[in-house]
Amino acid sequence: MRSCTFIGHKNCSAQVYERLRREIEKMIIDEKVETFYVGTHGNFDRMVYQVLTELEKEYKINVFVVLAYLNMKKENIYYDMSKTIFPDVLEKTPLRYAINKRNEYMIKKSQYLICCVDNTFSNSYTYVERALKHKLTIINIGNYNIN
Repeated sequence: MRSCTFIGHKNCSAQVYERLRREIEKMIIDEKVETFYVGTHGNFDRMVYQVLTELEKEYKINVFVVLAYLNMKKENIYYDMSKTIFPDVLEKTPLRYAINKRNEYMIKKSQYLICCVDNTFSNSYTYVERALKHKLTIINIGNYNIN
């Protein structure tokens, strides 16, 4: 089963929404991706979740919201709790490193990465570098040319 994950800046612009949707739909149709892993922090993750929720109505896909923390405030929850997973590797991870470990987990579980990266100075680019090391196919909907 093929899977895809997502990395993007927490302040990612809503202008990428349509391109994000096209790229995810292309993954489903062309690459036969059935499983998607998405995080829970920032605008990019929210957009990804919104697109995946819409596409679930059209395609048979599995969406997993990968939590970095178990103690989320209820007002910050915008996703269906029944879709959440909490990786074992995070059980004893200090909170300071939880997002890092969560992102590494998603990269290791995936063959594809859709990212929104505009430069090499963002923390998001660090995960793109890790995805490159793991030989993931990467699609950047941001302004930086990764390949």
